[in-house]
Amino acid sequence: MKKLLLLSFLILLPPRILLADVIYEKLGFDDAQGREVVSLRIEGDIGENDTTDFVDALNDINQKNHRVQFDSVTLSSPGGEIGAATRIGKLIRGNHLSTWVFANDECLSACSLILQGGVCKMAEGEVGIHRTRSDDEVPLDEVAGDVMYEESYTKQYLEYMGTAPQHMWLYSSIPSWDMRYLRNFEKRDFGLYSATTGEMRYRLQIASQKFGLFQSDLLQKIRKREHDLYPDATWDTPDYMYANPTCSEQLFLEDNMTDHVGINIEPAPEDIFEIYESERGIEDDEERLIITNKIPYKENQAYYFSFRHFAKGETVTYKERITVNGPTVWGDAETGESYDKSTPNTEISKDRTSVTITRVSPNDGYGFGSWMITKEDPKGPVKIEILFKDKVVHTFNYVIE
Repeated sequence: MKKLLLLSFLILLPPRILLADVIYEKLGFDDAQGREVVSLRIEGDIGENDTTDFVDALNDINQKNHRVQFDSVTLSSPGGEIGAATRIGKLIRGNHLSTWVFANDECLSACSLILQGGVCKMAEGEVGIHRTRSDDEVPLDEVAGDVMYEESYTKQYLEYMGTAPQHMWLYSSIPSWDMRYLRNFEKRDFGLYSATTGEMRYRLQIASQKFGLFQSDLLQKIRKREHDLYPDATWDTPDYMYANPTCSEQLFLEDNMTDHVGINIEPAPEDIFEIYESERGIEDDEERLIITNKIPYKENQAYYFSFRHFAKGETVTYKERITVNGPTVWGDAETGESYDKSTPNTEISKDRTSVTITRVSPNDGYGFGSWMITKEDPKGPVKIEILFKDKVVHTFNYVIE
């Protein structure tokens, strides 16, 4: 089996098209832990360039361990491209960021998909929903299939985000030429003023260990905070303006959302490495990348894996361990050299069924690897494991057939 590096720039990297604005600003002050506070905002029509700009902003934030103001991406957009919106939403979720629509702003159409990405959502402004729409010319006999694909794509994304079923129904029921604005009680019922179950448990676990308190006591702290802020809050009428502690307060990050004087409830930067999106497949005879777990058994057949990760610091260090169904010869496809005991950052098992390589790479939120079959390789299962601090954090399974 030979290590292959030629494909590394092809996966998960969206094209760059000039359209709208990701506004990323350094605010000139630090939080209580000395982290520089920055703001991150999406305005205007959502286009493919926003994905690239958003990734660039996240890389700077994570590499330099900045603090995002309000711990939220703020949104003000009439909508745009669904593909770009869903990619940004996944980046937000994977990086443990919240989303916030200020009271005087609006988040419509595709923007509402970005809103869904927040680990906590604060939808104080207008939120509008309708069906997907495409301006592309499609042959008449392909319209039905095109619509089914778009609706299935949106549904899969919303399910991934844990969207309430009644909320999902609106995305497929409101005509594309219309707009359904959510009422305040609907926002509450759809979870647009609260943290997700997964993120709340994630932060509760960290806070409980850091404070030495029971999780039930921490939840009581939020309950008291809500009562202190809004003692007269009620839902007796559907038009009542919902009031709730901010995402930062719900997730124990701080007590003052403007000055950032609270405590730091996050894992230590050196302990963070989380894979939240992944892909694996092969390169076919026409050099196209095909998502699959089945590898044709032929010499020089290339296969790959890729992933998005959340980490802190200028670089990330992890291990890639590949195991095949029998002993083989390990080497580098680019240089033609075989791996042995003297190869730097490389360990080969005694039975030669696996090799472990230590990777040190820039923290750009993205990981990639690829291999090529040689005539010595056996058929059968192939397993690629990603390890962080010698713990398996993700596994890619294939079969050579």
